[in-house]
Order: sequence, then structure tokens, then C-alpha cells
Amino acid sequence: MDKIIKGIMRYRCETKEQMVKQFRQVKDNPTPKAVFFTCIDSRMIPTRFTSTNVGDMFVVRNAGNIIPHSQHFLNELTTNEPAALELGCVVNDIRHVIVCGHSDCKAINLLYKLQDVKFASQVCSVNY
Repeated sequence: MDKIIKGIMRYRCETKEQMVKQFRQVKDNPTPKAVFFTCIDSRMIPTRFTSTNVGDMFVVRNAGNIIPHSQHFLNELTTNEPAALELGCVVNDIRHVIVCGHSDCKAINLLYKLQDVKFASQVCSVNY
């Protein structure tokens, strides 16, 4: 936690002013070029490996960078993925949707392991 607090303080002293300028520039007229889906894995830092800045893309993060099939986007369900697609592609006319996976994804590894009946029965038999 100490590292996080120090990072916030360093951001406030060294980076915040420049970021606020960027926020002001895109405040009324952002022009994102992509909707970018990626994993919540802490090793994934999309703005670093895409060299993007404030306003360049919508970033949606979830375990395993999973995008559910549209049949699961029912009216009574509210999830980030369809909202991001609607906001990006319909409202902002974005034409690029990127789904970025990575090696050794724990969420995808778990889904793969669940195909093993023996493993799945052990996982599913846990009492909550």
C-alpha cells in the first residue's frame, strides 16, 4: 500500500499538471479511435504498450478480456462490455474494436481447466 500512496503523491507532484492539460484538451471533443478490451491482469498496461494518451481509446478491462455473445446482452442485464460497444461504436462512430489477450492468462487458464470433468467437479463442489 505504501508504494501505491507514494505513486499517487509522485503523480500529484510530477504528472498531474500535464494530465489535467490533456484532459482539458479532450474534454469537449474527445476523438477516441478504438474500443480496447483487455484483461484486468496487473501485468497489462494498455496505454504503455499502445503508446496512447488521454482520449485516444476506450479501455475496458475484465478477467480474461471476455466479450460475451450478443445474445447475453439482455435488456435487464447491465454490463460494461455492451455499454462500451454502444458508447464507442454507435455514439462515437468508432470503427476499431480490439480484443487484446496475453500469455499465461489465469482467467483463460481456469476456463480451459474447467473442461476437465475431474477438476471442474472439485471446483464446483466447494460449499459457499
